[in-house]
Amino acid sequence: METDVITIDGPTSSGKNSVGFLLAQKLGYQYIDSGSIYRAGSFFVLRKNISSDDLEKIVEAFESLIIEIKSEDHKQRFFANGQDITDNLHDPDVTRLVPVVSAIGDVRQAVKVIQYKLTKIKNTVMTGRDIGSEIFPLAKHKFFLTADIKVRAQRRFKQLYEKDSSITYEDVLVNMDKRDRDDMTRAVSPLRVPEGAVVIDNTNLDVEQTVEEMLKHINA
Repeated sequence: METDVITIDGPTSSGKNSVGFLLAQKLGYQYIDSGSIYRAGSFFVLRKNISSDDLEKIVEAFESLIIEIKSEDHKQRFFANGQDITDNLHDPDVTRLVPVVSAIGDVRQAVKVIQYKLTKIKNTVMTGRDIGSEIFPLAKHKFFLTADIKVRAQRRFKQLYEKDSSITYEDVLVNMDKRDRDDMTRAVSPLRVPEGAVVIDNTNLDVEQTVEEMLKHINA
C-alpha cells in the first residue's frame, strides 16, 4: 500500500515544526522534520572532526546515517546511528554547520534517500525547505508557511534567549534575513513555494489555528 505524504515548507521560524507535529498527531501520521536529518549529519561531521572543506568525508558521513524516529511519553526522540541525539540537534556548533552542509548537492541527495526510506514505513507529515518542491512534488497536499520576518525573528529570539541570555533580537533578525536570502538563492534546491502548494501566512495565527486552516484544505 502506498503511503501518504503531506509536505510543509517555509523559511526559518515560520512554525513548521510545531504545526507539522500537531497536524501529524491529529491525522495519526508520523512527523519528520527534514532539518533534523541535516542536523544529525552535521552532529557526526563535528564529532568526527571533519573539516567543513572536506566535501568527500562530509558526504560519506551523511551517506552512512541511519535515522530512526521514536515516540516516548508522547514526545518524539531522534536517533542517529543508534544514538539518541535529540538534545544535541540544536547545539550552536551544529546550527552553524547546517547551512554549509545543506548547500552541498551530494549531501542533499543522501538526505533524499533517507527521506524516501522513512516515508515508506507509514503516512507522514514532513517539513523542510524543499519537500514539496523537490522531494515529494507529487504529494496530494502541499503547504507553504510564511510570516512577517519581524514576527519570525521574535519567535526565534524567544527560543534562543532561553539558552543564551546574551543574544539580542537585532542579531537574530539580521541572521534570519541572511539565512532567508541564502536559502532562496542557493544553487541546489532553493527555498520556493512548491507548485500547487497552499500558502498560509501565520503572522497572526497560533499553531492550533494554522493546523485548523490546513485541515480545512485536507478535508475539503
